[in-house]
Amino acid sequence: MYTETLRRVTAKSELAIPEGVQVELNGSAVKVTGPLGTTSKDFSKTRVKIEKGEAKLEVSTDLKGRRGKAMVGAIVKRLSNMMKGVRTQYVINMKLVFSHFPPTIEVQNGVFSVKNFMGERTPRRVPIPAGVQVEVKEQDIRVTSIDIESATQFAGSLETKTKTIGKDQRIYLDGIYVQGKHYEDEVKR
Repeated sequence: MYTETLRRVTAKSELAIPEGVQVELNGSAVKVTGPLGTTSKDFSKTRVKIEKGEAKLEVSTDLKGRRGKAMVGAIVKRLSNMMKGVRTQYVINMKLVFSHFPPTIEVQNGVFSVKNFMGERTPRRVPIPAGVQVEVKEQDIRVTSIDIESATQFAGSLETKTKTIGKDQRIYLDGIYVQGKHYEDEVKR
């Protein structure tokens, strides 16, 4: 945990808090509440100091050089994603592709399972994280969440779990692939 001492601040950045979003600080833990819900993150393992002003957050560190600037920039981006996520959901569109064996997809009890993938008898299962919604329409899969990290982690786990191993990738293209990522208010490209 980062303890506060009399160290010189070398990297600093500010982030404006948008209207309709409340931010609560409890030490290094940040809780962001908005119209769509609440998300929280604990930054206690980093050497940053987060302070709340009138309508802004100030992130600073005592690390020198590129490392300090990179850490502050990464945490500011994560806080920005949290604030944007509680206002508009993050959407990932995925597609099930197959050419050999038609798989079936099921979502039950917080588990996403792909049956008959490449003719396998054992289904491939991926647990759905809390706060992530999954919609399946035939071969199209839509993953939505207010937390960009859990949504992208789940999509990456799906891609990895349905990867064909030990076969020629040019011929066996079977799997689940990401088609696009965007926030719900953005125009699809």
